[in-house]
Amino acid sequence: MLDDLAFAALAIFLSSWLVISALCQIPRDIEKWEATGLERWIRTRDVCGLVPRWHFFAPTPATDDLHLLYRDRLPDGRITRWRQIPPGASPKWIGPVWNPRRRQNKALIDISVELGKTAVALAGDTAGIQLSLAYIATLNFVSSLPRDHRADGTQFLIMRSKGMDEDMDHRVIFLSPMHSSEPALSAR
Repeated sequence: MLDDLAFAALAIFLSSWLVISALCQIPRDIEKWEATGLERWIRTRDVCGLVPRWHFFAPTPATDDLHLLYRDRLPDGRITRWRQIPPGASPKWIGPVWNPRRRQNKALIDISVELGKTAVALAGDTAGIQLSLAYIATLNFVSSLPRDHRADGTQFLIMRSKGMDEDMDHRVIFLSPMHSSEPALSAR
C-alpha cells in the first residue's frame, strides 16, 4: 500500500513538473520571447529553480553558416592559401545521443558574436580587440593547429555564408592581422 502511494505521489509530481515546464516554454510574444503571466507567476514561486528554461527555437534562428579559416606566412614572404577548420560533426546514427564535437560549433558561434560585439564597442581599436578573451582564445586555437613547419606567421578569418553554394553571399565577419609565430623568448 505504501509503495503504491509513493509511486502515485512520484507520478503526480513528475507529471506536474512536465506540464509546468512545458507551459513555461511557450512565450507570449515570440519576437521578444516575452514570458506569459503564468510563467512569471510560476517562476516567482520556483525558489529551487526546478522549472528549466529551454528555448528549443530561438526568436531569430540562425540561418547562416560560420567558417573559421586560417593561413600562414612563410619565411620567404609567401602567404599560404586559406584553410578552413571543418565544423565538428558526429556520425548521424549516434549524434542525437553523443555529439562532443557540437561544442566546437557552439564555441565558434559564441566567439564570432563576441568578436563582433567587441569590434563594434571598441570602434575598430585593433589593440583593444586583440586583448579580448574571444580574440586570444581564437588565436590560441588557430596557432595550435598543424601547419607547415617553416611558417613564421599566422592569420585567421571568420566568415559567414548562406550555405554550401559557392555563388551564395559570403561575408567577412572578422579578419585578424598577421601574427608572428616565432617564440617570444629565444633559447641561448
